[in-house]
Amino acid sequence: MRGWAATAWMSGFLLCVSGAAGAQSASSLDPRVAVYDVATEHEVSRETATPDPQTVEPPPAAKEKNDIWLDRTQESVHDMASATAMRIDRMFGSTANADAYSGAYGSIAPSLLWDEFDGWRPRVRFRVNLPLPSLNKRLNAFIGRVDREEYVSERAQQSGALPRQYGPPAEEQTLAGIVYRTPSKQGSHFDAGAGIRLRSPLDPYVKGSYVYERGKSETGLIALRQTLFWQNSEQAGFTSRIDLERVVSDNWMLRWTTSGTISQESSGVFGYSSIMALCGLPNRRAFVVAAGLDGETDAEVPLHDFGFKVAWRQSVVRDWLVLEVRSSLTWPKEHRDQPREPSWGVGLGFEMFFGTDEFLARPATF
Repeated sequence: MRGWAATAWMSGFLLCVSGAAGAQSASSLDPRVAVYDVATEHEVSRETATPDPQTVEPPPAAKEKNDIWLDRTQESVHDMASATAMRIDRMFGSTANADAYSGAYGSIAPSLLWDEFDGWRPRVRFRVNLPLPSLNKRLNAFIGRVDREEYVSERAQQSGALPRQYGPPAEEQTLAGIVYRTPSKQGSHFDAGAGIRLRSPLDPYVKGSYVYERGKSETGLIALRQTLFWQNSEQAGFTSRIDLERVVSDNWMLRWTTSGTISQESSGVFGYSSIMALCGLPNRRAFVVAAGLDGETDAEVPLHDFGFKVAWRQSVVRDWLVLEVRSSLTWPKEHRDQPREPSWGVGLGFEMFFGTDEFLARPATF
């Protein structure tokens, strides 16, 4: 229920800051497929979709009658995000017109997950990125309901808009803050951020990352990410991560990730490793298969979980509305006297994008 309440709260927050927002005309969307690194927000591959000549569009009048509420919903969310960015930026003296804030973007993702180990888990996640041009083009404000371990400490594997199927239970929180990013380039660059948890007790955090990238996905890319963080509840900590990825054919890309984190509140070093294969297909579809493990060196059970997972993503009804179905087989164990048994899992979710026309091959549910 917290997830659904958080989404309602987010909508109310945007409405209070932005006021009433009018509907905008829907922009035309180019069907594209992109493989995307969630952690670095770096697009690594794109394929232009091939239109299906057998597809027959419904008459415009019938389409408008049946589906116009979908467009109005998506446009209204984008309008609220853009107006919120403008209100925040004008607090710092901006005089830019509304067009300067049309770059606000994000997604909202409800999902229903089940596995034999944890049972049913209804979830809602959202993330809104707000441009602040009067301060700096590299600065963005954001508000979202995310897994704290993924976003603040980066000690958990990135799972996209929907929670991951295996690993430690997600500690989802509604966060708001400021992010500073230097442009991605060959060699070194820096990211930084600060924010706060939007519920009592407040839980502020700050973080900074040094990123080194060399190569390109088509021939082989290596990325090293070193992150220092502090959060009131977690205290100080450090995360080191390495990513290797390569496009192996016209449609397939492989990515291997290994990460380790130590903090004042951790039991030794917490780490995970995963290998993922992503297949971007025409007509805004994608297939993903992955294997991974995670654990903590000084925990009661050092190897917490390992397993496999698969997901299928496809745009439905609109280019910006994505359906995702997934399945998993894992072997979790939390206590020494607990047997390690296989746990099957399934999941179903939708991800509604706004302010962007990209189709992301990376799964929202991992």
